[in-house]
Amino acid sequence: MPELPKAERVADFLAHWAERRPDALLDDLGGTRRDYRRGAADVARCAEALTASGVRAGDRVAVLTTPRPEFLTIFLALSRIGAVWVGLNPRYTRPELLHVVTDSAPVLLIALAEHDGRSYADDVGALAEAAPSVRETVALTGSIPGAVPFEEFLTREPSPQDRAPDPGPADGPGLIVYTSGTTGRPKGAVIGHRAFAEGCLLQAARQYHPNAVALANLPVSHVGGVMDLVSVPLAMGGAACFMEDFDPAAIPAVIERARVTLWGQIPTMFQLVMARPEFAAADLSSLVMIGWGGAPMPRDLVPRLRATGAALTTVYGLTESCVAVAYNDPDADDETLATTIGRPDPRLELRLVDEHGAAAPPGTPGEIQVRNPCLMSGYLGLEEATAEAFTEDGFLRTGDLAVERPDGNLTLVGRLKEMFKSGGYNVYPREVELVLEAHPQVVAAAVVAVPDAVYHEVGAAFVMLRPGAGEDPGSLAAHCRERLAGHKIPKRIEIVDELPLLSTGKVDKTRLRAEPGVRR
Repeated sequence: MPELPKAERVADFLAHWAERRPDALLDDLGGTRRDYRRGAADVARCAEALTASGVRAGDRVAVLTTPRPEFLTIFLALSRIGAVWVGLNPRYTRPELLHVVTDSAPVLLIALAEHDGRSYADDVGALAEAAPSVRETVALTGSIPGAVPFEEFLTREPSPQDRAPDPGPADGPGLIVYTSGTTGRPKGAVIGHRAFAEGCLLQAARQYHPNAVALANLPVSHVGGVMDLVSVPLAMGGAACFMEDFDPAAIPAVIERARVTLWGQIPTMFQLVMARPEFAAADLSSLVMIGWGGAPMPRDLVPRLRATGAALTTVYGLTESCVAVAYNDPDADDETLATTIGRPDPRLELRLVDEHGAAAPPGTPGEIQVRNPCLMSGYLGLEEATAEAFTEDGFLRTGDLAVERPDGNLTLVGRLKEMFKSGGYNVYPREVELVLEAHPQVVAAAVVAVPDAVYHEVGAAFVMLRPGAGEDPGSLAAHCRERLAGHKIPKRIEIVDELPLLSTGKVDKTRLRAEPGVRR
């Protein structure tokens, strides 16, 4: 493996490889390819336009876009001048967009005019009106009333004295990434330039490939979309193969055409792709690594993924940790891949802590707490929430509960805030979900707490079955009785066609708790 770049900002990766591999592929969208030489020129041009528009180090710029080359150009240009990226997901509703924009107070708003049949013209107008910090709007594509077209924006040139702006300290904010809001309104996790770059280098060192090409189709408003599938390949001189939308039928052909080496998704996305006939028909031999996170992979899919010849791995991390802190070894067996998040990264610090703050013994649930140089610096404007997120000795409280197996792998058993007491005994929803998902006719399960007059709280399970399955709540309860103590068995089991998902692919348990009859 060649020496990876020494970098304080993600833009340093581009400069490093543009000098050493100018003809190497940087990105690809639908067969339109851009090399590092062209990419470096585009980023320099965009950085000058941003500077000419008055954007300075520490200023925030909100960008509503899909995964596409213009995203990477703007993202790296902001890094180059020390400004702050705020990604807006095109699938957000207007209230969601309003929350992020008014909370982050950007000086510039860049947005698509339209995507997937939705016009953003009125949304952009409402955002600019609601956020007095916005000095100007730019139409990334098409036309938006009052917005400057992106190509016109790029013609701006800074004054001679502003051509080399001070990017500010590398420890300054580089990204604000909004959490998925499972327990309230999304919070803006502030990640520093250096922290983000170091996270990319940590992951690049673990999964280096000399000609890495990652399928990049996750939202660029999330860490997985901007780091794992774009910036990590960039750190190793690789490329991003962009797809603006998740299209299960098209993905196998894109992997085959672009010779994708890294395919990372959430399990739900893999399920949808692998259900398509195109998956079996495509040549997927270019794949070197397949990774997933955010949820467990159905066991029956693991051997099918292994049949591609790629190494398989889980990754566990969160917005606030920035980098993956646990993952499976390449030689992990199918059961381990399907039921664990792997072992802690030995280069980082991870501990399991019980409810009293002591180390949780092996086999006993404990909160995952992590410490590394890549952690967020805090939540934007939320001092109390930031203080609650960290321990006195600088560990991030993830809120995730896990059990360490004898082999050192960690099994998630739930969220600290999801744990409930039934008849005085702790119940960890993920433990119950794993038992239900071990049933051969179950695709996925989600468990939430329901108020109960006798036991205080009991479990309610929402279960997705395989097509044609004949199971009913009674038979699923019997399955649980054979494997769980009585207080852990869901007192209500509901068969559902699908589980509601957040934009990250995780189950939206807030919506499940709002189901009729769950909260009385």
